[in-house]
Amino acid sequence: MLLLVAAPMSLSAYDRAQAEADAALLRAYEEENRIFKDLKWHDTATNGQWIAFWTIQVLDVYSTHRGLKYACIREGNPLLPEVPSIPRMITHKTVFLAPYWLLQGEGVYTKQDLNFANILGTAVVYNNFKLWNDAKGRCTKR
Repeated sequence: MLLLVAAPMSLSAYDRAQAEADAALLRAYEEENRIFKDLKWHDTATNGQWIAFWTIQVLDVYSTHRGLKYACIREGNPLLPEVPSIPRMITHKTVFLAPYWLLQGEGVYTKQDLNFANILGTAVVYNNFKLWNDAKGRCTKR
C-alpha cells in the first residue's frame, strides 16, 4: 500500500532546478524595479582609516599621560579620575572601544563613521598636545 502512495509522489516531487530558476527571476525583477539603483548603502572603512583610528587612540593615551605630569592639568573625561594611571586609561579605552575592535573586520563601520571618530580623536589629541605644551612654560610638575 505504501508503494502505491510513494510512486505518484515521486512524479510530482519538488523540482529544485525550477525553484532556483524562479528565485533568480524574482531577484532580477526586484533589482530591476529597485527605486535607488545607484545608491550605495554601505561603504566600508579602509585599512588606512583603521590604522589611523588605532594610532589616534595610542596618541591620546600618550599625550594625556605626558600632560598629566603637570599640576595645572587634570583629566577632562568625567569617567576617569583627575589623574588616571596608564593602566586605568588603557582599561578605559579597552572597555569603550571593544565594539570597534570586535567588529573591525565585519564591515559594520562605514568610511563616514570612522572619519567622524578619527576627526574627533584628532581634535582630542591636538588639544592634549596643546595643553601639554602650554603647561611646560607655566606649571610645575607633580
